[in-house]
Amino acid sequence: PHNLQAVADEVELGRVISNLLENARRYGKSAATGLTRVNITAQTSAHHVHLRLRDFGPGVPQDQLTALTKPFVRGDAARTEAKGAGLGLAIVEKAVARMGGTFGLSNAQPSGLVALITLVQAG
Repeated sequence: PHNLQAVADEVELGRVISNLLENARRYGKSAATGLTRVNITAQTSAHHVHLRLRDFGPGVPQDQLTALTKPFVRGDAARTEAKGAGLGLAIVEKAVARMGGTFGLSNAQPSGLVALITLVQAG
């Protein structure tokens, strides 16, 4: 909705989204085209706002998903293109938590990675 508002720090949320978009750019490329496509949606439920960022790349092996938000951990695909310290998703998770929200990762079907940010709805 046009009047959608969440309880969040504007600068911090901008950094979170920027970090997730950068991860998608690096690791969410389509095998067929070599390009990254990202779908971003925002929805409300009860007293929450759900921001969903989904790329259409290869996704992450299921057994590695929970480890990706730990400091200095990278997925297998990221290790071949190591350009950072493996802190990005750990920083995202902590930043979202500081704003009173939650952060999670899952694989999309048939491919891709989904980052879900849940924040308290303002108002």
